[in-house]
Amino acid sequence: MISFWWDNEKDHLKIPWVSWEKMCRRKEIGGLGFRDIGRFNQALLGKQAWRIWEKPSSLLAQILKHKYFKRKTFLEAGKGTRPSFAWRSILFDRELLSKGLFKTIGNGQNTKVWEDKWLPDKFPRPPVKPSVPYDGSL
Repeated sequence: MISFWWDNEKDHLKIPWVSWEKMCRRKEIGGLGFRDIGRFNQALLGKQAWRIWEKPSSLLAQILKHKYFKRKTFLEAGKGTRPSFAWRSILFDRELLSKGLFKTIGNGQNTKVWEDKWLPDKFPRPPVKPSVPYDGSL
């Protein structure tokens, strides 16, 4: 679509009368109503990341878990060896997803005291006193 509006031919250049940003604005505010494909793609990938997180029993989540994060949660998963383009794309949007998530403690069974982020800072921090025993199973 972009090449239709701004493509160059050998003999003459097409003049970009309107920026792509203005063309992507809603019609109500003077744009042409085109979707910003990059943002739309990011939204769809974020939706897939949310589905994997929210419905771990779905077929897609089970396949990805078996291939890329057998012993970890989706938020802890790494790229793995020879990751597919789809998996790398979902991981890119997983960071955006994790910024919007918060955790309910409940019974504390799945709470990792030393690994979970409690405050939006450079945590987890080591214990204040070296004499405090560290129990990684917390």
